[in-house]
Amino acid sequence: MTRNALFTALLLLAACARSEDASLAPSDGNQAAQTVETVRPERDDEEVALGEWRDSLQEDQRALEFGPAGAPPLFSLRCDARGGILLQRHGQAPAGDLPVMLVSVGSETRRLAITSAGGAIPMLRAALNATDQLLTILTRATSPIAIRIGDAPPLILPPSPLIGTYIGRCASGTAGREAEAEGNAAAPANAAAPAE
Repeated sequence: MTRNALFTALLLLAACARSEDASLAPSDGNQAAQTVETVRPERDDEEVALGEWRDSLQEDQRALEFGPAGAPPLFSLRCDARGGILLQRHGQAPAGDLPVMLVSVGSETRRLAITSAGGAIPMLRAALNATDQLLTILTRATSPIAIRIGDAPPLILPPSPLIGTYIGRCASGTAGREAEAEGNAAAPANAAAPAE
């Protein structure tokens, strides 16, 4: 008898809990037309980062950087020697084993191995070969690009036509030649005038 009473009490409690959920939807008499909208809370770590895409030079090579004006870059793209792209997340490398870089554009997500690159600005670097499909996705991106490394908050980058232009230069091999031409054009202007 006590078991039946306990079982009945549990059923009544469960029914009360379920009726509270149902009371959240407004009642206007038309049950068929009622829909409950799922609201996704906005998260601060999914906001598009402040900054802009800009051309720059890194170690005498043309690069496309993203970051606030007048501040060090947060992220950059750089051509490799074979027409591929280096994706570079600037900042300190995590201690211990290196995690992977997750790159998400819309519904596409790729997991890339990373290496730590030293220099004046430490960075984590992933490489994409010239025929990688992710380059096409980045070139045509119309939604934000999310870069995630380990447990760190994601870096959300805005899409830009500059990304496609830069990737096209890397594929054609013109990005390196443009940087060389600029360097050679600047050399005579810096040369000392001949003595008379």
